[in-house]
Amino acid sequence: MLKQILLSFIFGAIAVFSYAPFHIWPLAFVAFAGLLWLIADKPKKRAMLIGFSWGIGYFLAGTHWVYISIKQYGEVPTSVAVIILGLLIAYLAFYPMLFALLLRVCDRFAPKFSIKQLVLLTPILWQLTEFLRGYILTGFAWLELGYSQLDSPLRGYFPIVGINGVTLILTICCGLVIYCLNIALNRSPKKHTIGAIFALLMLFIAPISFNLINWTTINHSRSADFSLIQGNISQSLRWTKEQLNKTLQTYGSLTEQNLAKDKIIIWSEASITDYEINQQPFLQFLDNEARANNSEIAVGIIDYRLGNYGYQENPNIYNTLLVLGGKTPYQYPNTNRYQKHHLVPFGEFTPLESLLDPIGQMLDIPMSSMQAGAEKQPPLEIKGFKFTTAICYEVILSNLILKNFTADTDFLLTVSNDAWFGNSIGPKQHLQMAQARALEFGRPLIRSTNTGITAIIDYHGQIVEQLPQFQTQVLNYKLSPTVGLTPYARFGNLFYYLIISLLFILIFVRNRR
Repeated sequence: MLKQILLSFIFGAIAVFSYAPFHIWPLAFVAFAGLLWLIADKPKKRAMLIGFSWGIGYFLAGTHWVYISIKQYGEVPTSVAVIILGLLIAYLAFYPMLFALLLRVCDRFAPKFSIKQLVLLTPILWQLTEFLRGYILTGFAWLELGYSQLDSPLRGYFPIVGINGVTLILTICCGLVIYCLNIALNRSPKKHTIGAIFALLMLFIAPISFNLINWTTINHSRSADFSLIQGNISQSLRWTKEQLNKTLQTYGSLTEQNLAKDKIIIWSEASITDYEINQQPFLQFLDNEARANNSEIAVGIIDYRLGNYGYQENPNIYNTLLVLGGKTPYQYPNTNRYQKHHLVPFGEFTPLESLLDPIGQMLDIPMSSMQAGAEKQPPLEIKGFKFTTAICYEVILSNLILKNFTADTDFLLTVSNDAWFGNSIGPKQHLQMAQARALEFGRPLIRSTNTGITAIIDYHGQIVEQLPQFQTQVLNYKLSPTVGLTPYARFGNLFYYLIISLLFILIFVRNRR
């Protein structure tokens, strides 16, 4: 029993090497197939322990970097930081444990090591528990298995079925592998063996042809001239009063050096660490400078909406990206702005506030009482181009981007501040997930960050230019938008739901005797 638990922990932990910055994508198959192999025939309680152990290994290896923000920037004792991280990992590991339990509960109509169990039921149950992980308490949908396949043959599925569909297909492949492996080890050929091998091969071969299809095409008649400002302001200093003027000077100077005709300048998330209402003179100056040089600037800032009597105890505060330099002079609050919808628990708001507020107070994170913007917002318009926008964590939420994406979207735009996580694997994983959005929607993606990784990603999801982390630099790049729609952009999750429905129907098809 202990050997199985230890082995499941190892299987979970090695999955981290399938993601950025390692990109060893076959290890995702090894990790999930290993979990299936260990729980397929175990009693319910043992399967739950194995699933929990797998989840501990998976999330400890994959999200340990959260410790940096808790310890270094939350300024809590090491012991408290370890406890908080441990509770987070244990909570996330609950979902693989739930998956293992549900799989064994269904043993009556999906027998161990059968096609129904491994190939039909497993993908459905895994998607169910992943949905819950991404939904409860606003969710933490980090490290969906499908992201590991951006460099594998399965990448061809992204523009068709999106990240959920790629994860679904990966789990189907793992089920087919375990089914065939079990038959080989037991030397008991079954009538479905050849079909399982053929299905596995087809799932890997089919996307090779999809990769040759350009679902969208470059519009060479239009081009945007970008300057992405990477201010590189240390997280430990960003929110201090002494640093604010230095931050404004840094961003202002870099912007002034890059003002030019038809230039689009993008600052990072909350690049101005103050309330928008307090920075009216500076914003109006930027607005005038941009217009005088025929440029436009997207600025990250915190929007504190005053009440009827000025500042209030429970204000509406929004994480905002606003555009300056348009035809109409800036006047607060202008409409060409995006307000972050999906907030980060404890970082931007406290879930179940009456119960968990002590944790939020302990971490003492600035701007941790924010309001969510509307789920669906119009695209930002900058120099005649339309941008479907996401702030920080939102870029990993494919469904949120889908709701805001329009047929005339020219570019995807995301701004972020990953300084919270230092020189860890966290920012690399974040960038990889942004690449998936570009591939899904067939649009170039612009990513501007405070400390990195600032990057330009093409419509195939490939990084064409990026800045090194922790350097104060500007990324200049001229890029044309794309036109047309990928199947995922056109139909959303339709094909994903069709696959799920087919699997569900096949579960209840009786085997012929």
